[in-house]
Amino acid sequence: TQDGVCAAHGCDRPAAWCDAHHLTPWAHGGHTTVGDGVLLCPRHHTLAHLPGMTLTPGPAGKLRFTRRT
Repeated sequence: TQDGVCAAHGCDRPAAWCDAHHLTPWAHGGHTTVGDGVLLCPRHHTLAHLPGMTLTPGPAGKLRFTRRT
């Protein structure tokens, strides 16, 4: 979602505080395109890069973070 805030479900940090994040990592064939990117605040961007973390679309396209077990 590109609605001017962090793409994580329940987060309303403004886009100016966010970083771009690739949904498909370059190592897995990802591309530097707007369609493969989202804005994540520093907290959620850090979570997105943790081993075992999965991002899935939730309500209204917002991302939900879950840890794989």
